Amino acid sequence: MTPEQASARAALILIGRLVKLHGLTVEEAVTAVAQRRRREDGPHTHLVVAEARAVMAEALAPVRAFMKALRPVIEASAAAMTELRSALRQAAPAARRDRPAWTSPYGPPPRRR
Repeated sequence: MTPEQASARAALILIGRLVKLHGLTVEEAVTAVAQRRRREDGPHTHLVVAEARAVMAEALAPVRAFMKALRPVIEASAAAMTELRSALRQAAPAARRDRPAWTSPYGPPPRRR
């Protein structure tokens, strides 16, 4: 779906909701949505904004529920990763730094003759 098609579908959804839930005529709803798209003020543009927010809240409700259910798992895994990091730091010997980290342990590259 192209962005233009998505925008047209969203406008149709908003128009339908304005007609069904707020009792606007189809012409009033189309005009209000068009005015809002052009960032103009009109007698019903506040309803367009309210319906857009309502549609988004309805669409995001399952995502929010999923995120809320997933939160304990994420917190538990973060705690386990912290414990693992501290255990690995204690188990690993201190690294020897006789030379800078960017130098090769085999010396400089051979020269061409």
